[in-house]
Amino acid sequence: MGAMDDLAERIAPHLSKAAAVTDAGSVKAGVVQRLEAILGGRFVGSHPMAGSEKNGLDAAQEDLFDGAACILTPTPRSLPSALTAIRNLWETVGCRVVELSAAAHDEAIARVSHLPHAAAAALVNAISLRAPGAEALAGGGYRDTTRIAASPPALWREIFLENKIGLLAGLEDFAIVLEDLKQMIRTDDAPALEAFLARAKETRDRQP
Repeated sequence: MGAMDDLAERIAPHLSKAAAVTDAGSVKAGVVQRLEAILGGRFVGSHPMAGSEKNGLDAAQEDLFDGAACILTPTPRSLPSALTAIRNLWETVGCRVVELSAAAHDEAIARVSHLPHAAAAALVNAISLRAPGAEALAGGGYRDTTRIAASPPALWREIFLENKIGLLAGLEDFAIVLEDLKQMIRTDDAPALEAFLARAKETRDRQP
């Protein structure tokens, strides 16, 4: 995230008039504002919702984008030709393209991407706080819920701080839900606890 402004400044003098420029960053509002100021309407923000906790060429997947959502964040300044070119790019590699405002993107992605990463990291740290080494005994539940905690720390530090308003709101909601869960367990409220788990299962079962 932190490299984009400098890169945009460096490439701007060398672009043809017909060139379209996009990115693949996980936060959009600040990026779109800054890069549009440098590149004008030829820049249209993108965020393909695909990838893993791994990076580098060894982590490449030929079907990475097949069926994945890619969110485009055009503004009133976006050139129609640039938007069409960038939409075609993502559709050609297999993405399902969705358009949102940069602000709407950041609010939604804070909940479905940035909050899960924060929660996974917090879970790993919470487990090791009083039971260091317990992960050696873990099964699939630990691996499934903490996989993304293995993502590059420097990258996610930038993402968390770039989208801190949306992420903090998500963390506040998460804290409220955790307090509710603690109270159900503390008071042995079996019906409420089962209803809580059932709501989560029903919601998750609707996901592909």
